[in-house]
This record gives sequence, C-alpha cells and structure tokens, in this order.
Amino acid sequence: MSGSAQRLKEKMLELTRLFRIERNIFQKFVIVYKYIRLLNTDPLTKSIMQKIFDDTAGVLGRIDQNDLDEEEFVNVKGEAIYTNDFWIYYSNLEVIHAKMKKVKTCSLGDKNEFENLCRLFSKPYSKEMLELSFKVVNSNVFDRLDREIFFRDGDRKNKLYFNEEKSVLYIDGEPIKIDGKTKNSNQHKILKYIFIDNRTNLTDDFFYSEIAADEFGDLEYSKNRSSWKKYYDACGQIKLKIKNNTKDKIRNFLILTSGQDGKVSINREHL
Repeated sequence: MSGSAQRLKEKMLELTRLFRIERNIFQKFVIVYKYIRLLNTDPLTKSIMQKIFDDTAGVLGRIDQNDLDEEEFVNVKGEAIYTNDFWIYYSNLEVIHAKMKKVKTCSLGDKNEFENLCRLFSKPYSKEMLELSFKVVNSNVFDRLDREIFFRDGDRKNKLYFNEEKSVLYIDGEPIKIDGKTKNSNQHKILKYIFIDNRTNLTDDFFYSEIAADEFGDLEYSKNRSSWKKYYDACGQIKLKIKNNTKDKIRNFLILTSGQDGKVSINREHL
C-alpha cells in the first residue's frame, strides 16, 4: 500500500503545483476537474473520503443529542468545526469539477456554464482561496493516508497482502515473488486488482470479465469466446508459484472456474 499511497500523493501534489503556476483560467479549471476526478476514482482516496464523510456525520449526530454536558458539547462542537472545515474547502473545488464536467459533456456548446463559473471565481481573493482549498484537502487526505499505512503496514508478519511495489505476495509471512522489475505480467495485474483495487472485498468472487474490463482495459472480452483463458491461465500460474514457493504446503490458494462466466476467488482457509 505504501507504494500506491506515495504515487497518489505525487499525483495530487503535481496537480496542485500545476494549478499554482497556471495562468489561463480555463486550464486552471481543467486542473481542478482532474484533481477532483482523481479523488473520486482512486480506490485509496474513495475510501478516505467516505471515512471523512462518516466521521462528519457521526460528529453532527452527537451534537444533536440532548444529554451532552457543557464540556462534552464544547469538545464535540470543536470536532464538528474541524470536519466541516474540510468540506467547505473541498466544495470550492467540487463546484468547479461539476461545472467543468457539464462543460465537457456539452463540448462547450453551452458557453454560459463556463462564463458563470468564471464569474463565480472572479473575486480578487479567488486564486488564494482555491490554492488554500488544495492545501486543506491535500493535508487531510495525506494525514489519513499516513495513518492507514502506519496501522496496516506496521505489523504484517502473519497477514495476507500483496506488495504492489515489489510484486510480492505474502501468505502467513511467506513471500512469493510474482514479477520482475517490469511488474507488468498478467499475474501481477490480477493480484493488484484483487489485493489493491478490491482490498476491502477479498471474500468476493472476481469474474474474468470484470478483471478484463477494469484492470486490462479489454472491452472486447465478450466478443471472443476464448478470452477467459488468458485470465484463467494467469491465475493458474499464480497458484503454481505459491505451491512451489511453499513446498506444496499451499496448493489451492486460488479457486478457479473456467468459461466466459469464469471467476477466481481466494480460498477462505487463507482469509
């Protein structure tokens, strides 16, 4: 996870830097659009945003209670201000993202959308406000990322996880090297899809058709009746590597089915 988190931070910081140095107002809005789209689509940030939302809802729910004494109320009120502060700055960027998404869909056919957006952020302090919005959102997301890395990666001796950066699968502390320096094999991509992109759903069935579309960008899967073999074979190779590296102790780590509707899942004995 640490490798994925670092790459995510770098993307967010690069977009922040580009926004700061860009002079063209349209291009600045494009950068905001890309930044919020990244937050809304990356698995790590999607999870973090949901947790911030849940925390905010929980704090506001506590304020609504009538049995808080004065000291408790002051503490909870402080938490509410802190969490709401994030959403205020995030919404500054989200408004631009939503408008630019509409402009993109209309292919600039409706110039009123963009003109309204320019008017909305034409105040003398708008530039500083938006730069501060980037800073506040980055700070909150980075803080949560760092905490998750510390607690998740701090002690993994007996845990099941995939180190994407090193392309090593760990099963009960046993390292199984999956890929070399390129980290581009079908085996690596499938394990990334399961353990990184769907790390909160490890008990699920992962259909080859979904892996093809989401991880490999293969939108022609359904048109070729033999498409499933690529993913079935890669999963079989993963099983063989695990079997050989554990001296036959782990023979059925993955459970596979064949055919166009085929799928792979992790043997629940190892979850």
